[in-house]
Amino acid sequence: MDNYVYIVASLPELTAGFENTSFDYAVTKESIVELLSEKDQKLVELFEEGFNEESLGAEFYAKAAESKNRFIREYFDFDGRLRNMKVAYLAKRLDKQGDQYLVDLPEADFEEESQIREILANTDFVQREQKMDELKWEKASDIARMDYFNMNAILAFLAKAKTVQRWAELDPVKGQEMFEKLVKEVRGTFEGIK
Repeated sequence: MDNYVYIVASLPELTAGFENTSFDYAVTKESIVELLSEKDQKLVELFEEGFNEESLGAEFYAKAAESKNRFIREYFDFDGRLRNMKVAYLAKRLDKQGDQYLVDLPEADFEEESQIREILANTDFVQREQKMDELKWEKASDIARMDYFNMNAILAFLAKAKTVQRWAELDPVKGQEMFEKLVKEVRGTFEGIK
């Protein structure tokens, strides 16, 4: 028997604020996972893969697209398209080719495309990252809008909790340092391409 009503009712309330907090994603996730069925635990494992930079690529996005879970399919389709736009933006800024880093996704309307372009045009790195995370937060909410006591509601909560954890670990100075490190890493990657 699934404990969705109990699990969802016991979830802490999350806000999309970006101030530092003492939120601990791992502890929160573990308290949820221990109440889930084995089948749902596997969904959480697949969800977690989508936040592991080493796992991301065509294989992960294909696996997510084939998932029987609607939240996983829709959220990671959005995520893949968002990442592709970020890669194209960064490649253009560095005047490099980034095609080999794009994830092959099926042709589809991407309603957030103009909004993402507008966000990417912001020159303030921290504001840009905050706006991206706000967009991801909204997408998680939209996908699970009519899902109150089921696995989609739990996965939407976890997606938002990832954002809260990310910002709990960062501050604007740290964010700028991370951006500079990312640019150096990407430049290094592009320089290694013949």
